[in-house]
Amino acid sequence: MKALLLLLLSGTLAAGVFVTGKQAGNEQLAPMYILFWQMTGGALVVLAVSRFSAGSSRRLPVWDWQHLQYYLVGGLLGISLPYVLAFIVMRELQVGTVGLLTALSPVITYGIARVLKLEQGHPVKLIGLVLGLIGVTLLVMPNGISEPGMAHDGDWRYTLLGLGIPASLAASNLYRSHYWPQGSDATQLAIGMLTVQGLALLLINAATGNLDISMLANRDAVLALALLSLFAGASYLSTFYLLREGGPVYLSQMGYVISVVTMLAGIMLWSESYDGNDLVSMGLIFVGVLMTTVIRSMEQSRQAALAVSAQ
Repeated sequence: MKALLLLLLSGTLAAGVFVTGKQAGNEQLAPMYILFWQMTGGALVVLAVSRFSAGSSRRLPVWDWQHLQYYLVGGLLGISLPYVLAFIVMRELQVGTVGLLTALSPVITYGIARVLKLEQGHPVKLIGLVLGLIGVTLLVMPNGISEPGMAHDGDWRYTLLGLGIPASLAASNLYRSHYWPQGSDATQLAIGMLTVQGLALLLINAATGNLDISMLANRDAVLALALLSLFAGASYLSTFYLLREGGPVYLSQMGYVISVVTMLAGIMLWSESYDGNDLVSMGLIFVGVLMTTVIRSMEQSRQAALAVSAQ
């Protein structure tokens, strides 16, 4: 039950990052500039939370080579690359479509995990993942989602670029879980990861001339960046705890939650339209999430019972 609640919370917070990032893009802010504020603001939020928390979460990040490598690779695969791709394609595709592309990450993660023997196979879990994939596939087909004045969502170039989002997230899920530094907690790793990525983006934006402070004279842009920072910081913390609680394949299913929340936000904020076929596809996604969640709960209960009986 705890893992399910974390899944819903993490997916909703991550969807908030997509939504506020799209709004910042609508204010003519460059994707790399938006991502810089996402990292920097998110790091400040996480750091502030850690300062008022008790226990190990008050510890600052460790800066040895193992941790630095983790901050660099994990942050690049799990934050910088997928989000900059999202901010780019959201200029041409609806935010709901981008959210749906993100939901493809469970299939990629599951396939990699099975090949590497990091995840046990289960027919019902596999069916659930396939149903989620079918639902997402139907929603991103050319006849699915369209809006006047925007590039057609069936444009294979933007769709292909958007597929880099779930591919990068899948690689990140497995990397962060497998190489989690021993003795480190989620808050430490989140702060370290955001700090490293933020510094790298600061240099990139300075080199490309995107650090134009005059852009912040736009109140709507400032509000979008502030909300982006809040959603980002909360999302990073929640996602790390979800990874520890549920594992990489379960974590990747937050893409399903992101897809639904971004679709609803697109309808309410930007009048994005979806037909009856799209709603059927959403139902398939929910069934897929439910099936995999139930199986995981059963597996955990069985493992706990075996552990007790072995004592």
